[in-house]
Amino acid sequence: MAFAKKLSPPVFLTFVSFFLMILMIAGCYSLSVKKSPAIPDKNSNQSKCSFVFSSDKLNKIAGSVKKIYCIVEYEIFYFSESDLLTEEKLKQLDLTKSNAVKTSFNETVYGTATVLQINRYGMILLTCEHIVNNPDTIVSFFSSGPGQNIIESVAVKKTQMNYLRANDNKNNLLRILVTDNKNDLAFMCSNTPDDVCEMPVFNQVTGNAHDLEWGTPVYLFGYPGGYQMFTTAVVGNPNPTTSGDFIVDATFNPGGSGSVVLVANTVTHDIDFVGIVRSASATFSNIVKPEKESHQEVYNPNLPYKGELYVKRVRNLNYGVTFVTSVNSIRDFYFHNRQLITSEGYNLDNFFGI
Repeated sequence: MAFAKKLSPPVFLTFVSFFLMILMIAGCYSLSVKKSPAIPDKNSNQSKCSFVFSSDKLNKIAGSVKKIYCIVEYEIFYFSESDLLTEEKLKQLDLTKSNAVKTSFNETVYGTATVLQINRYGMILLTCEHIVNNPDTIVSFFSSGPGQNIIESVAVKKTQMNYLRANDNKNNLLRILVTDNKNDLAFMCSNTPDDVCEMPVFNQVTGNAHDLEWGTPVYLFGYPGGYQMFTTAVVGNPNPTTSGDFIVDATFNPGGSGSVVLVANTVTHDIDFVGIVRSASATFSNIVKPEKESHQEVYNPNLPYKGELYVKRVRNLNYGVTFVTSVNSIRDFYFHNRQLITSEGYNLDNFFGI
């Protein structure tokens, strides 16, 4: 059996001293090496590395990014195919006196809006058009056979209420100031000067979406799923259109429409506003549903359903493909409607750098 030889004290101390000397030399050498600082791209202000936000900055942005609600109620008139109701005949028809079967329904939609200005006239907010703009009349037609141009139902909007809930749980009523269906944009304002309370105003510098590149990190603030969230993403496609609109890889959820999109500016060490979330890529399908929604009535899954059945068109989101309306498009939208907006008492020239 082999045994390790025990070192004598002098030899052991010499070995330890030699080992410690090597460590000291190595330590001094490692301290003398300095990593060269990263040189930012002179042609771009966007950060390609992590960016640290102060809690004060985030709290102020959070206070200006609000959850808005839109509650709309429709009365629906159903006709039989044998009524042979056409659009021309509909113009002459008094729906309230017709023999149509009448029902009604209401729907609540929520999304994200950002407070851009508060003054003595009230407040003005930026959001997506599809959240708040509902048609006054919806006409549906029989889908097959000789009745392709025959009206099946007419839905007439009875009421619509838009509002945001402030920090004091007060509902601040809003009205639509101007919309842009093509770019899915809307400016909202207070219903009256009294429908406003103290809250932070979003005053981040507006950037230029054309400066974004493939893989540029961006930051989103909004209400996906109804919960206020701050999250990160990267630009998946910086220029799918010539308007500056772009695509990010953020996971989209209902309520996220209107979320602000931010980018770090390495020159000013601040955050630039570059757009708002618009929508996500999606496919559509038809499902059969009961007469009332789950929040209106709870059905027993163990018993056969015997009520009326309806077909509902549902959207299936393709997560990770989120479209953003650029600040360039938003700036153009404001500029084209500036006269109307300023006539209501709001001026966003400084915000948009005009």
